[in-house]
Amino acid sequence: MRRSTVLSLGASVAFGVFAVIMAKSWINDAIRDEYSRHAKPATGFTADFNRAEVVPVVVATRNLNFGDRLSPEVLRVVEYPADAIPSGTYETMNQIFVDPAKPTVVLRRMAENEAVLDYKISGPGARGSLSALIGDGMRAVSVRVSDVTGVSGFVMPGDFVDVIYTRDEESRRNGNNLKSDVLLQNIRVLGIDQDLNEMTDVPSVVKTVTLEVSNQDAQKLHLAQDAGKISLTLRSAGDTMIEQTASVLQQSILANQQRSVVRPVAKRVASTPKPKSNTGSRLAEVTIFRGEERDQVQVLKDPTETLSENSDLAGG
Repeated sequence: MRRSTVLSLGASVAFGVFAVIMAKSWINDAIRDEYSRHAKPATGFTADFNRAEVVPVVVATRNLNFGDRLSPEVLRVVEYPADAIPSGTYETMNQIFVDPAKPTVVLRRMAENEAVLDYKISGPGARGSLSALIGDGMRAVSVRVSDVTGVSGFVMPGDFVDVIYTRDEESRRNGNNLKSDVLLQNIRVLGIDQDLNEMTDVPSVVKTVTLEVSNQDAQKLHLAQDAGKISLTLRSAGDTMIEQTASVLQQSILANQQRSVVRPVAKRVASTPKPKSNTGSRLAEVTIFRGEERDQVQVLKDPTETLSENSDLAGG
């Protein structure tokens, strides 16, 4: 084959490959341009966050539980959108550690990267105490419980319960008329015995349960403990409904069951009444005199009747 022919074929192949590459590049550029013209601009949290004003917020660097001592090593400062920060945050470490010589402890559990809030930690130099857990205008009051009245130890700090009040309405007259009422509903449990940790997950039979109530409800609880018996009923998680309740009397415990019981009634066999004898109406008294003796006898008024039915007559 001539040398010129080989060169021509080689040049043709090279131009062909170059044309394919150029065409592919042109197609890709055209698709990219078309997509960019029709695609909507990205909107969302990232874009809004970049435009929003941010403020520093102190957060936890690891999970913190009740009673843990706070230190700068377990906290860090991050940026939050100014319009999205929760109430009660801290902007600097110095706002938390006013006096480094006095400890600050955790009162409520905090997860990693969760913002540190003022009600979840104690003040400078304070300890993890019950007083820091009580809400505004509320009081803490303890009630005596047992394995039965305390729901077998399944009542934990942070749970909500109802309080049942049982007493004898006629105790002063030596009566036996027990009555039960729902005294309080949807009451938060602050602690069991001396445990205030809401992360407690092991049931424990305790002697006292501390409840968060109003001042008036605290008075009711103290009176109820002296006048009768207090029991707790555990609410399901998230149940905050206040129900209309009614008193339950001892006499009404089995009232429904008694109405439904069918008692067997003995059948009485009707007896056939015996025919009354008309003997008395067919007799007459006769007095017989024998000298000085006098006898009274009964005789038939109609002498034609037989005496078979009157064998009991005197002299019959």
